[in-house]
This record gives sequence, structure tokens and C-alpha cells, in this order.
Amino acid sequence: MRTYIKSILVIAVLSLSLAGCKKFGDFGDINKSPNSASDPNTGMLFASTATGVRGLIMTSNSYDPWMQLWTGYIAEAMNNQFGSLTSTVTFGTSTYYLSYMNQMNKIIELNNDEATKDKTYVTVFGSAKNQIAVAMTLKAFYMMTVTDIVGPLPYSEAFKGESDDNWEPKFDTVQDIYTALDKELNDAYGMFDTGGSLSSTYDILFKGDVAKWKKFNAAVRMMLAIKLSDVDPATGKSRFAKAYSDGSMTAAADGLNYTFSTQSSAWFYGIGNKDLTSANKRFGANKFFVEALKEYKDPRLFSYFTLDGYLGKREGGKYDFDAYKGITLGHPNNNDVLADAGKACSVADRYCEATGTYGVITAARILLIEAEAAQRGWISADAKTLYEAGIKASFDFEGVEGADAYIAAHPLPTDGTEAIKEIAMQRWFAGFLTDGVEVWSDWRRLNVPSLPLTDYQKLSIDGKAYPYRLGYGSEMDSNAEQRDAAVKATFGGNDTPWQRLWWDVADND
Repeated sequence: MRTYIKSILVIAVLSLSLAGCKKFGDFGDINKSPNSASDPNTGMLFASTATGVRGLIMTSNSYDPWMQLWTGYIAEAMNNQFGSLTSTVTFGTSTYYLSYMNQMNKIIELNNDEATKDKTYVTVFGSAKNQIAVAMTLKAFYMMTVTDIVGPLPYSEAFKGESDDNWEPKFDTVQDIYTALDKELNDAYGMFDTGGSLSSTYDILFKGDVAKWKKFNAAVRMMLAIKLSDVDPATGKSRFAKAYSDGSMTAAADGLNYTFSTQSSAWFYGIGNKDLTSANKRFGANKFFVEALKEYKDPRLFSYFTLDGYLGKREGGKYDFDAYKGITLGHPNNNDVLADAGKACSVADRYCEATGTYGVITAARILLIEAEAAQRGWISADAKTLYEAGIKASFDFEGVEGADAYIAAHPLPTDGTEAIKEIAMQRWFAGFLTDGVEVWSDWRRLNVPSLPLTDYQKLSIDGKAYPYRLGYGSEMDSNAEQRDAAVKATFGGNDTPWQRLWWDVADND
């Protein structure tokens, strides 16, 4: 019970630091060490933070998995609840600040402090340089993701409530956050020590493989840089070229994956595992995605979906493209949803296992980002070679054969504009239940694919497109002055899902 109470106190104090509640006076010793663990194990801090990456693929298996709905991959199979595109309008960032990023700051602090860096509870995770480097890298990945979801956020003044008596941190622009993250990632990259240690027990993402962490670090920098293509291509090119020269993912095994456990089951386990009587079959294949795969004669269709799954057994052979059907997202009524679901294929069994492995950031995505950069002339590399390598990495990740024949049928276009569109299309094909927010960012930046709207959706959102962002969660109410200033400066005072981020200038309307 004392441990539980202590944890609650930690959350309370950190909440003040993030949200910006002013202190109400001097409470003396109450704000000292009793409010935090006296011997915080850095390995456990890291493992706890690492589990959070699963939320960057889907936010939930029980309520509005918008990251997969808004990218055209899945659709509702039981009712018309989220098809209006207006159910989710805000995004809470508190877990990312209070837990994930704050825990990475703690690892950095403990390893930099002469009084603690040699303590067993600190060294248990590995050498100081590697601990700091992976903490900086994972923190930057989280920060990139949350700012890509909502826009401006506290960063330069975040986490300083107690140390600097700053309880109302300013909201930095997305542009400034990107600049800060690129610098921090470069600093972290320089700290990695391949000859040093990193515990495979606590590093549940790359099993202590420092070389893979270096590749992921470069990958995050490339994901940041490529989004500058329409707003600051000169800076994007410079940053991308540096990251590319440092070396990144080259094979499927290099990707950042997350394997679920029986204690915290995979996203589709509760939706589609046929052995569960409680599986409620809430989501199935999106018709738009299924039809696109069929048009391309893409054999990944047979890896992503099954004809004998939780939605029922469908007629046809496993490799019969015509046998696969999907569900339209945004039907006007429940009867139409159920009619589609009665014919639709199910998400493949391997995603419905409790201990399923999902891609968080795949090598296929990074190789195809590099292909786009090469096509833009940002790096001295052959776009065609990288395009083909990206497709092969996706096929390898999915365990699908026939990549060479598929590439022959879908070569990289010679026209530059069309080539970039096709590269983005292949990133979309490869992104099913992987690459979460990054897929959405592709659509926002490039309008690929062009997601169709039903008449019902057009009516619900007044003819707009799919959402471009999410609004600020209620945790920002306690720092309302700074939040409102950011909303006014960036979004014209409108904190709605149809306001564009700094790097998003595509014509999706």
C-alpha cells in the first residue's frame, strides 16, 4: 500500500510540472524524495517506457482505433459508431509526458549524476553512454509522434516545474520541436558505444543490440526530415542526408517491432481470436484497402487477412483474390455495416494471437522513405534500388513470397511526381497494423492514398476530408493560457481536427 501511495504522489507532482498548475506555497519537505522512488532501477524505467510503443500502432482494441481507421486499413463490423470521423476529436498527452518521456529524462539524469551513475540500480541497464543514447532516442521518437498528432506542445520548458519553478511551460511550434529533436538525436547518435553494454533483459525492443539502436536513431531523423519536403526542403535535405550517411535499416529484421504478452494481449486478440467466447468482432478489413490490394494483385492480401476467421468462414480459395471482401467505413446505418461484415474477410490469425508481433516502425517504411529522398535528389542513391528493397523488406516481414514478380509488375515510374506517389503507395500497402501515425502523416503530406468519403461522412463533417490532427486533451486545461496562445497563433483559434500542422500543405479537400 505504501508503494501504491508513493506512486500516486509521483504522478501528482509530475502532473503539476507538465500541466502548469502553479504552486500554492512552500510545503517544505513534502516535495522531496518521498515523492519518488529512492533507488529507481533504470532498466525497469526503460522497459516500462518501451511498452508504450504499442500505443503508436493502435490506441485500443476496444475503442476507436483511429490510427488504423483513418488510414483506410480497418472498418467497423458491428455498428456505425466511428464512421462519421467525428467520434475522436482530442488526444491526451499526459501518459507520454508523465510516464514515458519523463522516465527517459530520469535515466539520463541518473547516468549524468556523479552521485548515482555508478549505483547498481543505474548500471543494471548498461553503460552510461548507451543508456543516455537510447533514452534520448526513444524520448525523441515519442515527442515526434505526439507533436505530429496535435501540433505545438511544451518541450523546451517541459519537465522543469520543480527545478525552474516553471508551472506554465510555453508551447513550442512544431518547427522548433523538430529542430530540437534533430539536434538531440544527432547528439545521442554520437554517444552510442557499440563496445559498451546494454541489457537485453530490459531492452525489450532491440534486445540490447546497440547497432540496431543506431539504425533506429537515424530512422527517426529521416522520418522527421522527410516531412519538411513541402515547407523547408533545403533543411530537410541537409538533415536527411546526414541521417542517411549514418546508416539505417536495410532488412526486415532491423525494424522496431513489439511482441505482446499474455498479460497484455495483442490488439486484435480481443477482437478476433476465435478461441475467445468474448471476442466481439468489432473491426474487420476496410473495403478500400482490400480492393486496392486486389487491383495491384498484391499477395500481401493473403497475409493480412483470412477467409476463415472471426467474422466467419467465406467461400473461395486462400489465394483467390475475388473471394476477399471488405467493409465500407462510414455506412449510413448499422444494417449496411452488418451486411458488409457478413461477407468480409477477417484480420489474419497471427494478429489475433495474444502474443502477436506488430511492427512499430518497419524497415520497409524507412527504405521507402529513402527511395523518396533519392527521387527528390536529397541523397546520392538510386531511387529504384531503394524502392525495390523497401517492397522486398515488406514481403519479408509478412513472410510473403513473390516480391520479384510483384516488382516487375509494378516498377517505379519514370516520371518524378508519379514516382513519389507510387513510393508512398507502397508505404501504405506495407503499413497495415504497422507504422501507425507515420502512415497518417504520409496521407496528410502527400494525399496518398486518396481516401474516399461516403455521403454520410461528408454530411457529418460538412464536406471536409479525414482529420488532419487531434485537438488538445483536457490535461492542458491547467495551462490554458499557453495552450490558447498556441491555438491562436497556429490554428487561427480553432482547436479542431481540420486544422493543418506546419508541414502539412497537401490538398486533401
